[in-house]
Amino acid sequence: MVEKYGKSRLGRTFRKRLNRQNRLDMPSVIKDVEWIIFRDWLKQKGFSKTKLTLAEFNDTGRGMMATKDIVVGEILISVPLRLLITPKSLSNTMQKRRKNTKSSVYHYIQMLPKNFDTMPICFELELLEFLPNNVKEDVKSQKLKFEEDFRSVCRFLKKQLNFNINITYNEFLWSWLCVNTRCIYFEPFKSINCDVRENIAIAPMLDFLNHNFNAKTKGEFNKVTQCYEITTFTPWKKGQQVFINYGPHDNFKLLLDYGFTIPNNPFNYILLDDEFFKFNIKEEAENIVSKKSSLLMKNGFYGDYVLHTSQISFRLLTALRLRFLRPLNNISSQETQHLITKWQNTISGKYEILSYENEIEVYEWIDSVCKELIRKCDFMLEKVNSIPSSSLENLKLLWNESKNILTSIIILIQDSKNM
Repeated sequence: MVEKYGKSRLGRTFRKRLNRQNRLDMPSVIKDVEWIIFRDWLKQKGFSKTKLTLAEFNDTGRGMMATKDIVVGEILISVPLRLLITPKSLSNTMQKRRKNTKSSVYHYIQMLPKNFDTMPICFELELLEFLPNNVKEDVKSQKLKFEEDFRSVCRFLKKQLNFNINITYNEFLWSWLCVNTRCIYFEPFKSINCDVRENIAIAPMLDFLNHNFNAKTKGEFNKVTQCYEITTFTPWKKGQQVFINYGPHDNFKLLLDYGFTIPNNPFNYILLDDEFFKFNIKEEAENIVSKKSSLLMKNGFYGDYVLHTSQISFRLLTALRLRFLRPLNNISSQETQHLITKWQNTISGKYEILSYENEIEVYEWIDSVCKELIRKCDFMLEKVNSIPSSSLENLKLLWNESKNILTSIIILIQDSKNM
């Protein structure tokens, strides 16, 4: 049955569903008591009015929403120097804690996350096993750095400040992560003797802005206004989430340092160092392997062998061309030097390849490794999917996007064969 103006009942039902879905997709403005008190506190401290408010978004969780259209060149947030939390200002806060009085930044602290469950440093051992090897190593280094900082701070509080209140491991971990995920670098005053560690700060409310690799922003301390300002070079419409850009970070870095990942991140990569250094060429003597490693070091091509989506790094191709160079075991030193010079000429651009046969071996190795790593991705995804945990969503994305990169390389190699 067709209604007036030719609109069917199915069309009207579809429109209703679409409108309902649009309402569900709309951000929900935060009206928590903590947020209202925090906003009033900022106002009392002389914080400039902004076109932003805190909201809950389906895809990112909490973030800042534009309350009005924002144009290119507009200042998103301007944080007065007196509101910046610095190492110097925190010394007063510690004294207040000793006296059991409220900190001057109490209302800001109430707005901070209660936990950091999505940060790998907080993962249980079982969850750590689901991380890629290079991220596992980074987590180990991060934990060592944290534990060193924890010991140093405990010694400092006890000896220098006569601070008798014990800070627990978990308390310090929470504080440490609050700083590491939120701090900015600024230079209010140039000084020859200035310690760079004195130039880090936390800027209340600025840290509520989420990261997007497409956002174009600039952050700097304005010596005239005595404020740390974020200027946007990306326009935003009313109701949109407003982003800043933390830098060209891949998902490994974002997960390690901030506890989140971004779908289709163009900076993602696959590191093949383990695979490269573990594989052996049949009948190649150990001293030749050592010589090739020395050549890679000498020429600046040792390690950091990566794949990006549909892109094989020049470092990897260069290193593999040397590894698959014809066996140097039983040839004269003159012939050896000739081959090495030819390889070095592929670095300078004089030659594109060493030989057709060498190039085939290089790409066959990459293809084989990619297929093996895809099997590993599938295995890890199967294991990750079998465990119910919200913390695993980021890991699923890591493995899925790694698989996508590997698949794109296999397609790239196949296409080149068909040309």
